Amino acid sequence: MNRALFQKIIFAWFEKHGRVLPWRVKNHEDAQRMSGVRETLATYFTKAWRRDPYRVIVSELMLQQTQVDRVLPKFEHFIKRWPTVLDLSRAKLSEVMIEWQGLGYNRRARFLHEMAKRVVEKYNGVFPQTETELRTLPGIGEYTARAVLAFAYGQDIGVIDTNIKRIFARVELGVEANAIPISPKEFQSFIDFSVPKHHGDPWNQALMDFGALVCTAKSPKCDHCPAKTLCIAQRIAEEYRVKTYAEFLKTPHRNQQKKQSIPFEQTNRYFRGRIVDKLRESPIHMEELRMHMETNHGLSSRKKFGEIIESLVLDKLIYIRGSRASLD
Repeated sequence: MNRALFQKIIFAWFEKHGRVLPWRVKNHEDAQRMSGVRETLATYFTKAWRRDPYRVIVSELMLQQTQVDRVLPKFEHFIKRWPTVLDLSRAKLSEVMIEWQGLGYNRRARFLHEMAKRVVEKYNGVFPQTETELRTLPGIGEYTARAVLAFAYGQDIGVIDTNIKRIFARVELGVEANAIPISPKEFQSFIDFSVPKHHGDPWNQALMDFGALVCTAKSPKCDHCPAKTLCIAQRIAEEYRVKTYAEFLKTPHRNQQKKQSIPFEQTNRYFRGRIVDKLRESPIHMEELRMHMETNHGLSSRKKFGEIIESLVLDKLIYIRGSRASLD
């Protein structure tokens, strides 16, 4: 594939259709004071300002398996309440858990709170700038560490989220993301090599938007894709005499069976979330909590209820004192 042409196409698309999101702001207050420039896509390409790694991490943890439109109001309210990592480190965990309501995966709220305390206590409130050190922080894995390095510090490295992985799997390899024929390490090197020099930040942002808005998982907009002529997946579709790869995805695949799954409302994750939601209101007697879960959410098994309570305690999301459960 012509890599330079692909980069040019993606950047041209991004400048027209990219999303202006609050966690992508680069020192917005300084920018306003210094130049009066309104935050736009153009500022994503500026090198004079950098993002606060705290805001990057807050947004990344919120965005894990959560849609952007749900995160937007929560992020802005969270940052308004705790604008710096020092502010968050001084908050009670219960306060953070209550603020997190509606985002799911409550463990992320605890990780975020622990991360803030660690950064303040170990690094004097200044985030480390290496992947190795960042990954020692609670809740920070390879992806989030790389996101901080690219988005906050402008390093030219690839950030592989589900959108970026899907784009390169299709465009470069002609397969879906779950069928990449090379090792994760090789794929990461492959992605790193694609990053335009001195443009790691806007490049990764552009790809994320392109995957979210054009090269989507189930219904890619191949008819309107500016990179269509470079896409190997599209060429494969045409070899099968299908107009677009989007149509090719809808054709029957041999030996493909749907995975059987239980409804989400019967999963442990659902029950864990509802227990935490109830405790956000106030501490409660354990038997009253069990009856609430049985009556309102269909959790009738005492054994399962006990196992879920135990898992929440082990994850330090709730606390049991005597016969009462609470968030702190």
